[in-house]
Amino acid sequence: MRAAFFYGAGDIRVEDAEIPEIGDDDVLIKVAYCGICGSDLTAYRTGNYVPGIIIGHEFSGIVEKTGSKVNDLRKGDRVVGSSLIPCGHCEFCLSGKPNLCKNSLMTGITINGAFAEYVSLPSRAVFRIPPDLNLVDATLAEPLSIVIHGLYISSFRPGNIVLVQGAGPLGLLTLALLRISGAYRIFISDLSDERLSIASRIYPDSVLINPSRDNIFSRIDKETGGEGVDIIFDTTGSPSALKGDFTLLRRGGEIIVLGIPEEPVEADIFTTVMNELTIKGSFEGYNEFGMAIKLLSSRGENFRGIITSVIPLEDIVESGFKRLLDRPSEGKVVVKIGGDIDEVRK
Repeated sequence: MRAAFFYGAGDIRVEDAEIPEIGDDDVLIKVAYCGICGSDLTAYRTGNYVPGIIIGHEFSGIVEKTGSKVNDLRKGDRVVGSSLIPCGHCEFCLSGKPNLCKNSLMTGITINGAFAEYVSLPSRAVFRIPPDLNLVDATLAEPLSIVIHGLYISSFRPGNIVLVQGAGPLGLLTLALLRISGAYRIFISDLSDERLSIASRIYPDSVLINPSRDNIFSRIDKETGGEGVDIIFDTTGSPSALKGDFTLLRRGGEIIVLGIPEEPVEADIFTTVMNELTIKGSFEGYNEFGMAIKLLSSRGENFRGIITSVIPLEDIVESGFKRLLDRPSEGKVVVKIGGDIDEVRK
């Protein structure tokens, strides 16, 4: 089979590989499509993945073979897979928090992933999708589950005024989710006018802010009557954006951090204490996979436009990673591996 191997910063190669073997509890999946994640892009830039691993975790595909102990999936099932594979036995797994599992594996990061014609995963990390959800859009299930988890752990209520920091794929998914969840007003901030244009198509009533041109602090102060926003969902991982978040919140406000910073972030503890602010980290969304699949199936029109390009596996470096680094204006870029690129999308 063909697969994309990570060898270090700026070094991803599509090479021949053996089709993976499966154990009794595993599922062999013929990969249809796989999205390029922000963490993959960071690894390509910084080299922070394990050399020699097959990358990719935002995928859809068809079950090719199941292990002898797998009873809930069968050959031909259309599926997606989780990036996080919890052990199922530690205190966090047993208390309903598998995203905090002490012994978890990570598809495409600690074990071979899905930028390949086939991927093998434990059945507990594989989820069947309905026939009305096409395999291209299904690649959004994994990042959408992360966004849903962030919303679940937040104090969000319909009618809130919210700021989304970042209009990359995670930010665009957050925008779409907040829209259908009843946010009263949504600000979205990004340095790319092209990505803000995508945001305006997803939710025409969103308030677009480009901090390179607009003063985000005075803009939000003016638009909220000096009160600030109720909640900030920060998908950027940018230390400067995170530092500024504290002054954009109203008293009693909350920051949900979805993006992972590459370096320590300076926190305004004085303002946090005086205004009783809350900051929460949000990691993965294993428990939310079912809801992500349901939303993409039943409310898919709300997420239309987030995927902006579908490219062949052989072009993953030039048309995928290099292009995203050179022009960070795309939405989600999805790699076609074994899928039908002309598959009808709802």
